[in-house]
Amino acid sequence: MSEVAPGTLQLDRHLIAIHVEDVTNRRLIEGLALQLNLTPRFIADEDLQDVPLMRQIAIIVADEAAATRYREAATMPQHPRDDLQPALVAVVPPTYAGQALLPKKTEDQPFDGILVLPQLPSVVLAQLSVILYAHRSIVRRIESAFDELHLNRLIFRSVTSGITVANASEPDFPLSYVNPAFEVMTGYTLEEILGKNCRFLQNDERDQPGSILIREAMENRRSTTAILRNFRKDGTAFWNELSMSPIFDKNGTLTHYVGIVNDVTARVAFEDALRESEKIAASGRLAASIAHEINNPLEVVTNLLYLARHEEDQQQKDEYLSHAEEELHRVSLLTTQSLRFYRQSSKPQAVRPSDLVSAVLALYLPKMTASGIAVERRDRTEASVVCMESEIRQVVSNLVRNAIDAMRGSSGRLLVRVRNSTFWPKGTQGVTMTVADTGTGMSKETRSKLFNAFYTTKESHGTGLG
Repeated sequence: MSEVAPGTLQLDRHLIAIHVEDVTNRRLIEGLALQLNLTPRFIADEDLQDVPLMRQIAIIVADEAAATRYREAATMPQHPRDDLQPALVAVVPPTYAGQALLPKKTEDQPFDGILVLPQLPSVVLAQLSVILYAHRSIVRRIESAFDELHLNRLIFRSVTSGITVANASEPDFPLSYVNPAFEVMTGYTLEEILGKNCRFLQNDERDQPGSILIREAMENRRSTTAILRNFRKDGTAFWNELSMSPIFDKNGTLTHYVGIVNDVTARVAFEDALRESEKIAASGRLAASIAHEINNPLEVVTNLLYLARHEEDQQQKDEYLSHAEEELHRVSLLTTQSLRFYRQSSKPQAVRPSDLVSAVLALYLPKMTASGIAVERRDRTEASVVCMESEIRQVVSNLVRNAIDAMRGSSGRLLVRVRNSTFWPKGTQGVTMTVADTGTGMSKETRSKLFNAFYTTKESHGTGLG
């Protein structure tokens, strides 16, 4: 068999490339290769230096000097080390000290096998068989891993949700990968994003509630989901629902954070609109209740004035007018509390929680009295807190109204407690307000859906956004 001209070697996984100067040794290897169902080809130095070409074959058998040159060429920076490698076998003379087959390459023995020639053909055949079997086993595992990696990359590139990968082993968790869906969603390319922390999407809005959730989850190395207001490359804002999970290696070391990103702008807008409609509906129901409560004392005032107008006894007349004044005071109190209830907070302000609770209970007191509901107050603090007063008042109002609904049809007790408390994970001081009732309670199924948006047990009388 003659040598091929440089550059004319055909790519073949069943090919054995032979570069041995001794003709006898070369013919021996050729004959043994045929017995192993390999196609032998004699190659020149030029072919041996063509690393991409050599990586397409099963095994290279070359004199030690030539094998060393190939190894040096294959480890150059321009040739990735994670590609499939051929088995590299060095041919050495009998004086070579390390005659045993090597289970794996080392710095001292950088070859997959050593052939000491000349030697009995049966011994050489056995050595080549072992080398080839071991190499093919490794190749099968590598090809399987490459196929799985290729599938995973296809999945990453095909999903419509954005995917981010942040390196947890470097300071500030820089991004090391984003998929095409993330590029489309944000307008930034992979090259523009690499090495940046994903918070750059927030611009100057770094103190969002969602950001706090993300920071706390990363401090505790756990998964979380948060909604953040982000900005695209063109400056437009969108709401990003980020689900973030930590990735650990086999030693338990945190290596990466993987994020699943979804644009939920439309959903957030829809939920905001529903909340506004719920506020309007709640305002309407409360206004009707207030109107009813105001109408009752006004009718009493009308009757008392009529009696006073036709009463000749001055003492009795004064008594009628005094009762009328008391009823008007009651009307004034109701209207004052109503105005405070609907006053919207434009910024946080200091308020005493006990005063806030009193304002809410005053609105519902007539309804609770008519239903036979007894109210118990436990105000254990007079401290003030800084908050959005109207929003906290709305929360307390929702809780009280739900408690009344839960006790509808039967008398019961409503307990409202205000006390000092501490958020122990951070040592933050605050105030806890508790609303408890003796109503029907919630089933296990209802509790499991407690914080699901739009879930309600009130059918047409609720939206599930309270």
